[in-house]
Amino acid sequence: MKRITKITLFALALATLSGLAILGLPRVAQAANGNIFNFDVACDCRTANWGSGNRGEVFIVNGKIFPAGTLPSGVATNDPTQPVNGVASIGDWICRGQVAGAFPAAVAPSYALTPFAFYTQYYILKDGTFFTEGYPGNGGGQSAVTGGFGAFSGASGDLVAQEIGTNISGCPNIRFKVNFQPGSMR
Repeated sequence: MKRITKITLFALALATLSGLAILGLPRVAQAANGNIFNFDVACDCRTANWGSGNRGEVFIVNGKIFPAGTLPSGVATNDPTQPVNGVASIGDWICRGQVAGAFPAAVAPSYALTPFAFYTQYYILKDGTFFTEGYPGNGGGQSAVTGGFGAFSGASGDLVAQEIGTNISGCPNIRFKVNFQPGSMR
């Protein structure tokens, strides 16, 4: 009998701690299991500096973060800096990186697996900021969550991005899914 009571109390304590961990996440980051954060980003080409695309050149572009499912798919007319159907932005997004591709034709086949660019992305929200490192590919990209501060202090995990269309600036609307490593955020 005592053993069953101890197991029940232990399970109750774990459930309570899990609930507290979920409450510690920013409201927009809460999801069914507390470790998944889905959102949309409207990339804004008006803020971009792409350079000429030569190997080693740097680039930077900003955008606005919206709740998941807010941004339209396909060729759309949403302005990244304006609310979409009455839904306002919940944060800022910055992507900066460096061109890794554009190899000379004589060696390009030898580096077929090298992405064209590598980037660092910043997701700046009211309750905190997290960062990712990754590269584009196949109409989206994949990244590793490399840290954060505020509500995202200690964050780790992975992120998958999928372009869902374009906006009025000519840049993509992107849907993101972040899988935070359980227990990674303090």
